[in-house]
Amino acid sequence: MSLAAAVLCSLGVGSALIAETGNISLEMLMIRPDMLGDYMNSPLAVVFNLSLLAGGSCLLLAMVAVFNTYHDPLSRYLAFVGGIVGLSIILMGVFPINLLDMHRKVSTLYLISSVVLHFVCVLDYFKPGSAMNKPMLSLTIVALISGSALMALLDWNLLDFPACSTVLPQFCLVSLAMWLLTQANILWCVCLSLNMMKTIKVQQQVAYKWLQNY
Repeated sequence: MSLAAAVLCSLGVGSALIAETGNISLEMLMIRPDMLGDYMNSPLAVVFNLSLLAGGSCLLLAMVAVFNTYHDPLSRYLAFVGGIVGLSIILMGVFPINLLDMHRKVSTLYLISSVVLHFVCVLDYFKPGSAMNKPMLSLTIVALISGSALMALLDWNLLDFPACSTVLPQFCLVSLAMWLLTQANILWCVCLSLNMMKTIKVQQQVAYKWLQNY
């Protein structure tokens, strides 16, 4: 399900982004991802928001699988925080940027829960029988850096970010950090799915051998 979450989010975000810019270029990275859900200005806002609903739902189900696959307390805490990330993604689809007040709250929940999730991932990586692998750790570090940058840039009174500089319009730190966090989370879901497939196969083999001996 985490693989499905990654695919759905990628398709929705990618199609909305191409429809917004009209072509594929580096300028795409200067558009804030949340602006793609604006029903007033984004041509495929409905596709973008529906992809958030579907992707967040799949991530929630994936975290249920993590909870039931890894039985140690830290992995289950990871699954719980990951579930909050999935729920916040769903809520961002329900409350797009047109509903500004609610969108600010749920997007802040997404940011905080993503940073907490990846912090727990770092701790989980160093324990025996970890749910993490090296590619996931690399993506976690990218997510932590971009998420921390966004938290530093966030106006905690408004729960929003400053506008991009008019002096250097071709360089927007907020947009770049948002895209980095988004892509790191999507690729992290892909790696999680592949790693869980291996873990589940090993668990099935152990259970099969136990049944044979029994």
